[in-house]
Parts: sequence; structure tokens; C-alpha cells
Amino acid sequence: MSALDVSAAVVFRGGKLLLATRRPGSRHAGLWEFPGGKVQGGESCGEALSRELREELAFSWEGEAIPMGVLRQPPTGEAPELRLHFFYCPAPGEGEPVPQEGQQAGWFSPRQWEELPLAPLDRQFLESHREELTGLAQESQPMGARPGRLPPWLKSPFQGGVERREMRHLLKQGALHTVCDGAKCPNRCQCWRHRTATFMILGEICTRACRFCSVPHGRPTPPEPEEPRRIAESVAELGLKYAVVTCVSRDDLPDGGASAMRETILAIRQRCPDTLVEVLTSDYGGDFQAVDQVLSAAPAVFGHNLETVERLSPSVRSVAQYRRSLAVLEYAASHAPQGTVVKSGMMLGLGESDDEVRQALKDLRNVGVSLVTLGQYLQPTPAQLPVASFLLPSRFLQWRRYAEEELGFASAVCGPLVRSSYLAGEAYWQARQGRP
Repeated sequence: MSALDVSAAVVFRGGKLLLATRRPGSRHAGLWEFPGGKVQGGESCGEALSRELREELAFSWEGEAIPMGVLRQPPTGEAPELRLHFFYCPAPGEGEPVPQEGQQAGWFSPRQWEELPLAPLDRQFLESHREELTGLAQESQPMGARPGRLPPWLKSPFQGGVERREMRHLLKQGALHTVCDGAKCPNRCQCWRHRTATFMILGEICTRACRFCSVPHGRPTPPEPEEPRRIAESVAELGLKYAVVTCVSRDDLPDGGASAMRETILAIRQRCPDTLVEVLTSDYGGDFQAVDQVLSAAPAVFGHNLETVERLSPSVRSVAQYRRSLAVLEYAASHAPQGTVVKSGMMLGLGESDDEVRQALKDLRNVGVSLVTLGQYLQPTPAQLPVASFLLPSRFLQWRRYAEEELGFASAVCGPLVRSSYLAGEAYWQARQGRP
């Protein structure tokens, strides 16, 4: 029984999302959904989308549809598997949708989305892509932005409450540090609310002074022998199924801190055998023996960030080098235990060109990286580099499409507020199980 492919349009105008009700007589009739319909023989998903919008709503848009994701509904009885393809359709035309088949249609603000009775898969997509959709809604609003002000899609709302206070108490009680606070991550309240955090080992003082990072630099204190155990206990207390561990650069240590990273992985595995561990490491000065130490603990993901394009690397990073980072990633990809995947990340908005980003992504893919993250650089404090440009949320969608569909990355997590560990677990499982 062949699968049934259905295309769904994600269309915004003036900060509002276009939704329509299901046709009378259909399954879930009357429930709201992203407009679209079945892909017919010989059609592409984009062609089907354009046809369905014309036939159902007498509506059209300009430009190329950008894939946002696929949801699957298993076959039931005689019904085949359903694959629902979501596409962002920028630049909608001026006309209003005119339902043709007894449906309703309208434009809805993010607050109104919550109140609508949505079809099950459409609700699932909205909930799993809430921040991305909110950013696209804000992008579609007319803006009279003043110089130096953040665009609306980069204003992360405060979240937390009781969960946030509990997380801070736990970290303080265990004398632990997180990159969430040290790097002023814009997602930290959201992550803490969901009882997740990226633990930063080897103290909170870095031996390097990268020009994009607000983590303090200077002379660090000696490593704490009990730190791996304390982190493992915190992972257990939080009930984490997927933990991320990163570190400050420790060029003062003979192995750059690799043995401490190894001991932390092993401590978490001993205390929480079902928890997967992702690590985000320094380049260890290009010392492959240090890389081997970390790989010997068999993390689920070995990560090291390229950070920026080759031309900008000397002015953005301090000791780290573009080619050395690629060499570390290539070594990790070729020497990692079976099942370990290799990951890297970059910041955009530092003055790079599109061609330079394409080349950096090609370089990462060529050395064996299968997971990549792309996010907007935000100046943590006035002491760090200023932002050269703010990328639209739709541009990050295009970069995700390029990375996954043209270069073959197993997963590319791209968005204005994306940071290295954002959606880390989801990206890992996507890489292991294959993209839908």
C-alpha cells in the first residue's frame, strides 16, 4: 500500500497565519488546518500546494515554497500511511482567500492559534515548531525598526517561574556551572523550564578570549576531582534522558581537559545508564590523543564548533583556527566508536557572505560532520563584537534546506535563537533514524 502525500501551506501576512477548516464530509471536518491537499500523480509537493490553494481558496503566493518538515501518520486498516509535508510560502499575494468548498478561512495571530480546534497533525506541527512559526509571524509584520534595536523575532519571552528557580537552586547546590548563564543563551529560560541544561565543566574561567563570547577569561582554578560525580548526580535528580556537557578551554592543562570530559561521560553513564551524553569540546590545541580520550568514553555525539567562516575566524576566535577545527572534526569522524555522531555549529550575522557560509558547510560535510546548527550571533555585552546583520527567520529555513537536501547533513537545526545544544536530543535521533 503506497503512502499518501499531502502538502500543507504555512502562509503569513501582517503577523497572522492563514488557516482553513477541513472540507465538509472529510475526516476531522470543521477542524482548522494549514491549507493544502493531496499530491496527485506527476506533481511535486510544491505544485500540488499551488493547485490546492487556487482550487480551495482562490489564493496564490509568489516565490518558492520552503520545506519546514514532514509528519507521518501510520497506516490504519485500509488507509495508507499519510505523509504531511509543510512548506513555508513567503510573499503572499494581495487578495484574500475565498473558500470554494464549504470551508472557512482566515488569518490568525499567535495568541489565537491556541484557541482554535486544530486537526491532530496540524496541532502537532504547530506545537513542535512554535518558536519558528512565531518568528515567521513577526517577520511578516511591517516594521519601523530603529537602528540598534533587536528585530521582534529575536526577543525571547521570559519563561520559568517555579521550574526556573528549582533549576538555579540545584545548580547552586551542586556548585555547577552552565553555559546557559555563562554565554547568556537566549533559550536558557525555555530549557530550564523543561528541566534541561548544558553543563559546563572545568570551572567558569576560560584560558581563551574569543571576541564573541562573554564567558570570563583569565587564570582558571585547578580541576575539581568531584565535579564529574556532582554532574552525574544532578543529571539523575533532573531525570534527564539526554545530557549535554561542554567545557571552557583549558590550555593550561596537559590534555586540555580531555580526561575530565571523559570522566564526566563515564560518571553520567554509571549513575544514569539510560541517559545519552552529548559533548561539546574545545579543539584541544589539535591534540588527537586528547580527542581519543573523549571518544574512548563513547559519547552519543562528539561536538566541536567551527563558529564562523574561514575569513572571519582570526578576528572572531582567539587561539582556535578554522583548519585545525576541521582537522579535529575529521579525526573524530574517522575514529569515533560505532554509533557516535559528529556535530558542529556556526553563528551567522558576523559579516560573512552567503558564499562563505556555503563553503563552510561544504567543508564540514566533507570532513564527516552529520549534525550542524546555525544560529544568529547576538552581542552578549558591549565588550564583544557587534552584530553585522540580523537574518530573517525564513533565511534560516533556506539554510536548513540547503544543508539537509543539497549537502546531505542528517540534521540541520537552523534558526535565529538556535544555539549548539538547542534541540540536541531531537537532532541526534533524526541523525540515527534517518530523516523522514
